[in-house]
Amino acid sequence: MKNFLFILFVFLSLFSSCKKELPKEKENPKFVRTWYDTVQGIPFRAKLNINEDKTFEYSSHACQSGSKSNGMWKIVNDTITLKSIKPKGCLFQNRFGVYCIKVGDKSYFENNKTIKGCEPSGRESDYEIFENEKFIIRNDTLIHINQAKNDCGLLRVAFSTKEKVR
Repeated sequence: MKNFLFILFVFLSLFSSCKKELPKEKENPKFVRTWYDTVQGIPFRAKLNINEDKTFEYSSHACQSGSKSNGMWKIVNDTITLKSIKPKGCLFQNRFGVYCIKVGDKSYFENNKTIKGCEPSGRESDYEIFENEKFIIRNDTLIHINQAKNDCGLLRVAFSTKEKVR
């Protein structure tokens, strides 16, 4: 009987210490994809890539200018939060979202450069700052939920899984 208990104990010890590796599950895969802006007017276009490795890239283009951003993301419950990495070089930096700049307000451009006193140049000299920007998914739409109050009316930011024909 002692031998049987000893063999049973050894047998159970060997098999209980083996761990089967399960395939790694994507963290909330519904967010991980390419998103296209849906509500901003022509000729504005924006694309947001949310990657599996918890990084994101953002780019936008309108007429003669463009902007970009990149950073990290995290998910809490049903909300994804995006935070930009500090850019390198001389760029204008704009907070992500809808902001209206009053005509003739040059202070906005002077006070929002990555390096004080530098002169950004080129078509893509703007960097969008995602400062803990929160989004939720409703149906097939990624909706920006922490938009700052502004004088722009009821404009909002939202992305779709399909690029809109314009």
